[in-house]
Amino acid sequence: MEQLVSSQFDFDKVTNRHHTHALKWDKYSEDIIPLWVADMDFESPPVIIEALHERISHGIFGYTRPSADWAQVVVDYYETQHNWKIQPEWVVWVPGVVASLNLACLSLSADKDTVLTPDVIYPAFHNSPRQSHKTAHKLPMTYAQKRLRVDLERLPEAPAEVAKLMLFCNPQNPGGCVYSRQELEQIDAYCQAHNLVLVSDEIHADLILEADKKHIPYGQVSDYAEQNCVVLGAASKTFNLAGLACSWAVIPNAGLREKFINAKQGIVSEINPLGFEATMTALSKAQDWRHELLIYLRANRDYLAQEFATIKGIEMLPMESTYLAWIDVSALNLEDPPAFFEAAGVGMSPGAGFNDQRFMRLNFGCQRALLEEAIRRIRKVL
Repeated sequence: MEQLVSSQFDFDKVTNRHHTHALKWDKYSEDIIPLWVADMDFESPPVIIEALHERISHGIFGYTRPSADWAQVVVDYYETQHNWKIQPEWVVWVPGVVASLNLACLSLSADKDTVLTPDVIYPAFHNSPRQSHKTAHKLPMTYAQKRLRVDLERLPEAPAEVAKLMLFCNPQNPGGCVYSRQELEQIDAYCQAHNLVLVSDEIHADLILEADKKHIPYGQVSDYAEQNCVVLGAASKTFNLAGLACSWAVIPNAGLREKFINAKQGIVSEINPLGFEATMTALSKAQDWRHELLIYLRANRDYLAQEFATIKGIEMLPMESTYLAWIDVSALNLEDPPAFFEAAGVGMSPGAGFNDQRFMRLNFGCQRALLEEAIRRIRKVL
């Protein structure tokens, strides 16, 4: 198990989030540890907080028009971090990735079309097609090699002849699988064969925990993929900025981009100036904080894996990325798993919300002491 190391950043610092209108902490009473929604309990990088203070000192927070320089920051980020060369005009700003999923379904397929989507996935993937009057066809998943991912061998079963759009998530949420280039090439070949546009949610791209894994943006896989993709990203998960509502969609194809942008009009609000400020600072100045965060998260992951390995009835899937453990509790034969663990004082996301009720999702993006107390409570109740 990787040891926690001394750092210039204090990830063990506890900041009281009770009664701050925090979705994560206000869901439960104070006797339940909230380990559910994908929201870390670490303060954002000091360099971001300093940039926000400076922006706030201006004192005016009016409508904000994105600068071309900000798109260039995203361009530089993809080239530096992911070896993908994109153009500034490909970047479309959207308040959140879920909004982009809905915009893509609304604008890039017709009413009553089928949208292909992973079966075991976070809820927005199943909700977005329905909300734009489409039918979601759920692609079968596999747990082979203990990696939850789309079952590529069963892709031919999907009704691609009535679909124009495929939704995708890499790294996978839940489960944390990082798709390999070979796997992405198989998906790309399928999309080419059926003339599909693929929308790839890559919001956890900078939270790779395994040294031998590498995130590959879908648009980098082939010329076809680049011209038939919408790649979604944000600094929100990595740098704990979700409440500032700022994300982007990279859409290389001008025709697809125009449809997507047109669908925004009158529906999607402008991004606030603090969201832009935090995002720009995160991408350009906070990578040292991210590297130290990954060390802490790896140690938390390894601690959980070690503990759950000794608790009968619980199996934790190996985690290649993210801070969201996917744990199989089916052997416990619980009538209501979420209620059972909440009664023990631990609040987790029910697997049923991701379409696999055998599992629970546990957020370990928190101080080690909090995890240790959660494990103590789980051991006690079992």
